[in-house]
Amino acid sequence: MQTELYKRFGAKVSFADTGESLFLIIASTGDPEPKVRAYKGQVVMRLNGTKLLARMGLNKALALLKEPGISKVGGVHLDVERYKKFLEAQGTSWRNGG
Repeated sequence: MQTELYKRFGAKVSFADTGESLFLIIASTGDPEPKVRAYKGQVVMRLNGTKLLARMGLNKALALLKEPGISKVGGVHLDVERYKKFLEAQGTSWRNGG
């Protein structure tokens, strides 16, 4: 168990609740948006009826994962420079958001 390993080596692990990250949220049933909002998350993009991208703190995302009906909460890395190039190729400005 990880906590035993941490204790044995005297390590302390904590997750600061500062800052937000982007997470893929997948519900096993229904729309996950109400639960995301209940955990102070902001929906960034809907992928379909049971999947969305949300911005929230790590502690909130980990707590959301324990909710019934939520099957996955995974961190998403967005390469902003690549995304800007993609938008430029599509004729969309990064500044005006589309």
